[in-house]
Amino acid sequence: MSIHNSTNPMDLPKKCAGKESLQRVNYLLQLANQLSMENPSSYIASLQYTNLAVSISKKAVQRLDTDIKRELCKRCRSILIAGVTCKIRIKKKKIIKRCLKCTQAKVFNTKMKDFRPWNQKDESVIQLLDYTPKESTPTSSNKPFMSDKKHN
Repeated sequence: MSIHNSTNPMDLPKKCAGKESLQRVNYLLQLANQLSMENPSSYIASLQYTNLAVSISKKAVQRLDTDIKRELCKRCRSILIAGVTCKIRIKKKKIIKRCLKCTQAKVFNTKMKDFRPWNQKDESVIQLLDYTPKESTPTSSNKPFMSDKKHN
């Protein structure tokens, strides 16, 4: 019995709300990171990509992951890459990331060795959704595609 023929709503595949915006934010952040790593002089383009990614996540009412938030400067929204766009210092069991563009500092406490943000703990996960493509049967259709039509 196929999942798609079932009438029970719990058996139907789950849909991700805002999947396109998540993919777009992910792509923009990867692009900004790559630009900052390859060519530090392309700071403005990288900054535009991170600003666009943050505004897309806000518009789609989706939170950025804490790992992503820790990599972005809170003031100028540039990506914090050690030695390229920020300098990192360890003082009195604190990690200090200082942005080289706007001199804003982010301080991370390291006293608690087993500290993890709440969204990375096991009790925060309610359900895991699998979006990997399943084996699909090819469908034969008698309808021609746009490229198959003859243009006069």
